[in-house]
Amino acid sequence: MNINQNINKLLYALKQKGQIYKINSFQFYSKKNDKYCTKYQVLRKTTEEIWSLDKNKPEYIERYVQDYECYSKVELMKYFMKEYKGMG
Repeated sequence: MNINQNINKLLYALKQKGQIYKINSFQFYSKKNDKYCTKYQVLRKTTEEIWSLDKNKPEYIERYVQDYECYSKVELMKYFMKEYKGMG
């Protein structure tokens, strides 16, 4: 089983527990390593409660907040494993 499959299974398991994540990847050229590198950015879905002055009830806004950054898929998988174990 490869790393992508493991990451997808962990994301699905976390989704079942109520945590939704999004992964962005960026490629850039590293002069130090003299090659292209990939940076992974993990965003966690959060819900914020906002009270408006017009209405007496709250409005809920869903947005993604940056949670973690890494440069390899193995680190990404370890992060999701830690998050899943931390949920109990």
